[in-house]
Amino acid sequence: MTGALLALALAAQAGEAAAVLKSLETAGRDLRTMRADFVETKVLLLLDEKTESRGEVLLQVPGRFRWNYTAPQPSVTVVKDGRFARYFPRSKQVFRGPARGEADLLVGFGPGAAGLGQKYEVTLVGDETVGEASAYVLDLKPRPSQSGLFAGIRLWVDKSRFVPVQTRLTEPTGDHTTVRFDKVVINGPLKAGAFDLVLPKDVVEVQ
Repeated sequence: MTGALLALALAAQAGEAAAVLKSLETAGRDLRTMRADFVETKVLLLLDEKTESRGEVLLQVPGRFRWNYTAPQPSVTVVKDGRFARYFPRSKQVFRGPARGEADLLVGFGPGAAGLGQKYEVTLVGDETVGEASAYVLDLKPRPSQSGLFAGIRLWVDKSRFVPVQTRLTEPTGDHTTVRFDKVVINGPLKAGAFDLVLPKDVVEVQ
């Protein structure tokens, strides 16, 4: 491919990436709530270890998240008012602290999608099928001015609704976490108190 043809191809690819990103941002502005089943897969390269978790995730704009883990161990993570709490029913322990990277697992959902083009260099790398959804595949590389927990993010964006159906977060070490979202319901009703964490009286608080 000549230099001129390569430049045209890169320009076309950049235009396509920008169009997908714009549609993702538009869908994000309209999002108020989200509910989905999820499968979370973590890969630790140094330990040659792979773990899988399953459950349900809830989101409410602005800034409320709830992860109900059902396997391999029941637990609940709630992010609310800039704080997180993770509760393990079996040990009756709850861990609390300021919210940091917990929301990154839901990157691309809600109003935060509008800032992705400023924080990341976005490349459209193709399309794939995730579950029953046909999806665009976007690679997000942090811009030099941005600092964060991850060296890169890959988003699979549903071609029909322009919401993420899968996310992969890669750390500088190469370790990565992939979350697949199934049965995604956008702007449906959520139960009252969905983001309240009800704890037993004998729970052990860990800061």
